[in-house]
Amino acid sequence: MGGWEEDTKRRTTRVSVSVRVNALLGARVWVREKEQLLPATVNSCGDGILVITTDYGEVLYLQQAEVTRERVYAMHQSSIDGVEDMSALAELHEAAIMHNLYQRYQKDNIYTNIGSILAAVNPYKQIPGLYDLDRVDLYSKHHLGELPPHIFAVANECYRCIWKRHDSQCVLISPIMEAFGNAKTVYNNNSSRFGKFIQLHFSECGNIQGGCIIDCILNRVVRQNPGERNYHIFYALLAGATKEHKNLYFLEDSPELFHYLSQSGCLKDKSLNDKELFNSVMEALKVLQFTEDEIRDMFKLLSGVLQLGNIEFMTAGGAQITTKQVVSNASELLGLDAFQLSEVLTQRSIILRGEEICSPLTIEQAIDSRDSVAMALYSQCFSWIILKINQKIKGKENFKSIGILDIFGFENFEVNRFEQFNINYANEKLQEYFNKHIFSLEQLEYNREGVQWDAIDWMDNAECLDLIEKKLGLLALVNEESRFPKGTDFTLLEKLHSRHSTNPYYVKPRLADHQFGIKHYAGEVLYDVKGILEKNRDTFRDDILNLLKDSRQDIQIKKKKACWVILKNQFYY
Repeated sequence: MGGWEEDTKRRTTRVSVSVRVNALLGARVWVREKEQLLPATVNSCGDGILVITTDYGEVLYLQQAEVTRERVYAMHQSSIDGVEDMSALAELHEAAIMHNLYQRYQKDNIYTNIGSILAAVNPYKQIPGLYDLDRVDLYSKHHLGELPPHIFAVANECYRCIWKRHDSQCVLISPIMEAFGNAKTVYNNNSSRFGKFIQLHFSECGNIQGGCIIDCILNRVVRQNPGERNYHIFYALLAGATKEHKNLYFLEDSPELFHYLSQSGCLKDKSLNDKELFNSVMEALKVLQFTEDEIRDMFKLLSGVLQLGNIEFMTAGGAQITTKQVVSNASELLGLDAFQLSEVLTQRSIILRGEEICSPLTIEQAIDSRDSVAMALYSQCFSWIILKINQKIKGKENFKSIGILDIFGFENFEVNRFEQFNINYANEKLQEYFNKHIFSLEQLEYNREGVQWDAIDWMDNAECLDLIEKKLGLLALVNEESRFPKGTDFTLLEKLHSRHSTNPYYVKPRLADHQFGIKHYAGEVLYDVKGILEKNRDTFRDDILNLLKDSRQDIQIKKKKACWVILKNQFYY
C-alpha cells in the first residue's frame, strides 16, 4: 500500500509541475543546471519534453521526469522587473542578486542599494551626466532612498550623520594619485594598485576644512602580469614630455624600449589617453603649488627608474653589467656615482669586525638588487607626493571626519605571494567588520527592542582570522621564523604544515611542495612560500642604503619594518 501511495505521489507531483509550467509558457523561470540557478525563458512543452533557453543562450531539453520544483520554478515579478534596492527582492539567492545587477548594468544603472550598502559595478566607460554638478546638487537635497542609488546619496548621508549623531563617519571603498597609483590590469584598465585611507575634515559649521591621505601597499613597479601595464605615469611621461625633456631625461617615444614597461606585452589601451593624462597631471601639480624644480626632480627620478630597469647583466665570475651607458644615464638622473652604483648592483658589501668584505652576486641576485633600488625610489617618490598633498590640504586639529577606505579587493592569481596574503588578510578583517555591523549588531539591537526576526544564515569568518592572527597562527609563525638566522621559506612551510594541517581552514596541498592554502570567506587560495621570509623581514641592504643617502637628489630612503596595524577598524600599512 505504501509503495502505491508513494508512486501516486510522484506521478501527481510531475503532473502538477507539468501543468504549472504549461501555464507559464513564454514566461521567466529559474532553472537549476550544474548546481547553479540560471535565469531562463520557457519556450515550449510537448511530448513530455520541456524546452528552456537560459539568458546565456544555452537551450535545455528536460524530460518530464526531470522537471521538479527544485529543478524549475517561476521567477518572481521583482526579479523580472529588477529593483533599485535588493532588499526588496522576493527571492534572495545569489542568482537573483547577480541577475538584478546585470539587468541594471545593461541600462547603465551601475549603482544598486542593498539596504544601507551600495554596490557598484564598473561600467568600463564614461556615463554622461553621472557625476555632473546638477546631480551633486540634486542628491544634496534628498535623504538616502529618496532618489535612485548613487555614490552621492551615500556621501550626503554620511555628511548628514556627522551633524545628526555628532560622530565621525567611515565609508568602505585626483589625477596625481591616479597617475602614480593606478594601472591597467586584465580586468580593469584603471585599477588602483595601492591602498589608501582618505579623511575629509569638517568644521563645526559643516564646511570642509582639510583632509589627510594615508597610502599603503604600493606594488608592480618592476613586474606586471601578461596583459597588464605599469603605473599610468610612466606612459603619460613618454607621451606628454617635450622633445627637449626627453633628451634631458634619456627618454624614448615608445614604452617598448623600457623593460619595466614592455615585459607584459601590453603597451597601450584604447580607452586610456596617456598624453591627456600627462596634461591633467601637470595642471594638478601646479594647482597644488609644486615648484618647477620639484616637478623636474620628480620626472628625473621616474626616468631614472626606467633606466634602472634597462640595466642588463652577464656571468663572469659573478654578475657583470653589460650596459655601461644605461648605468651612466641612471646615475646622472638619480644623482649617484656610476661606479658605486655598478658595485652595489653586482656585489654585496658588509662590515665584519671593522673590515669591509665584498662578495659577488649571481645574475638573479643582481636583478633583485636592481629591482629593489627601483621599487624603493618609486615608493619614496609616491610617499613624498602624498606628503606634499597632505601639507596643502591639512586642516585644523579639532574636526569631525568622513573616512574613505580604498584597498585592493580579494585576490587569487595563478601564483599568490606574500603581497596577496596580506591583501586577503585585510579583506578578511573588513569582512569581519561588515559581518559585525550588518548582522551581529543589528540582531543585538532587535533583541534589545523586542523585535521579532528570522535568523539569517551568514558566514562567520572568525575561525579563519584566528588561523591567521592568533597566538601560534600563521603570522606568528612567519614572524618567529623571520627571527631565526637559519630560517628559510621551506623550514617555515614545514612548521605551518605541522602546526595547522588539521585546521579546517588550512590547506596542505598534496602535490605542491612550496605552497600552503587558506579557505578564505571568498574562496580557497594557495600561497607560494618562496620569498615570504625576506619580504617579512623587509630589510634593505646597508650598502644600497648608503649609496642612496649620498645621492645629489633629494631622495630619502629610510630603513623600516612594514607591518599591519589595525586601530579602530581602520587599516594602516
